[in-house]
Amino acid sequence: MVHSRINDGTIAEKALDLFRQQGYEGTSLNDLAAATGLEKASLYYRFPGGKRDMALAAAAHVGQWFESDIFGPLNGPGPATDRIKAVSRALRTFYGDGSKPCVLDALSLRGGPPELAAALSGAYKSWLESFAAVARESGLSRRLAEDRAREALIQIEGSLVLSRVTGNRKIFLETIAGLPDLLTRR
Repeated sequence: MVHSRINDGTIAEKALDLFRQQGYEGTSLNDLAAATGLEKASLYYRFPGGKRDMALAAAAHVGQWFESDIFGPLNGPGPATDRIKAVSRALRTFYGDGSKPCVLDALSLRGGPPELAAALSGAYKSWLESFAAVARESGLSRRLAEDRAREALIQIEGSLVLSRVTGNRKIFLETIAGLPDLLTRR
């Protein structure tokens, strides 16, 4: 059977897309089976905890992506502005230029397991710390760097919601384009 060759990473991506669109409670195991092309029994074989384990796998998949595509570049070599621009490009891709809902928001809606809430909280803190570190590196005081990092996350998350609600992706794109200045200007 062709579908049996689907790997867990692909399943996590497909589950993530569903959770982004429908939230944790709004996504059923039937939805997950349809999206992956697997029977529910196959999903339970790979994810014995069912939807809960699939949501955790989706969150872990996002965590791995953030490690490689956000935290890696932010903490890597080169000028801070260049690293932030690289992260901005990655965020544009991850969020489909503002067409895809925010992962932190979608997965944090009520009904999810406590482990999921803890993973999302950890992701938020890591993102905040990475933005603050690059802002400090660019010469901002510790306090200002932390404020700007928090402002950047609020702007990203808010622009995703506004872009989705209004159908205007430009809101998100302008926010992302402004990240280098926000995190580096004095």
